[in-house]
Amino acid sequence: MKIVFIRHGEPDKSEVDKRGFIGQGRDMAPLTELGIKQAEEVSLSPLLKGCQIIVSSPYTRALQTAAIISRNVELEIKVEIDIHEFIPDKTFQVKGEDENKVLHKDFMNCKGEYPEGEIRKWETITEIVNRSKLVLDKYVDLGYEKIIVVAHGGVIRRYTGVGLIGHCEACEIEYSKDFVCFGWV
Repeated sequence: MKIVFIRHGEPDKSEVDKRGFIGQGRDMAPLTELGIKQAEEVSLSPLLKGCQIIVSSPYTRALQTAAIISRNVELEIKVEIDIHEFIPDKTFQVKGEDENKVLHKDFMNCKGEYPEGEIRKWETITEIVNRSKLVLDKYVDLGYEKIIVVAHGGVIRRYTGVGLIGHCEACEIEYSKDFVCFGWV
């Protein structure tokens, strides 16, 4: 099965910060005007030709991106909870971007896996791969030949091996159930 991964457009976290949203409430941030334009532009990509469905992360920035693409390519959207972004705090209590950056820095310093014998708040690369592969395997089992997956850099890196993925960047891969994901990139 071919997968066209698309990272969501640029998000605007100012409203969630202003309102003091914590944890997953922070994932309600919509796209900026630039993010909307990015989604419009990627919807014109020739990579999307022949796609049969859009699979989207449930986070607002991904869903809004998927909705724009869906309108322009006339494909149904399926929301899949387990292709969400990496969780910086599995207690879902992150209170702002500063705390998020501290947790993400620890994730980066540990190269995405806990040091032996230690446990951190954040989700590991292994956990990201395990949950997201179950979703993608389902679409293989359903017989899809080519799908769009609107997700996040932390998920997309595991499948493309690309370290830095821009907002609304599209990357195509060939996927099967025995696909070996990338660890630290």
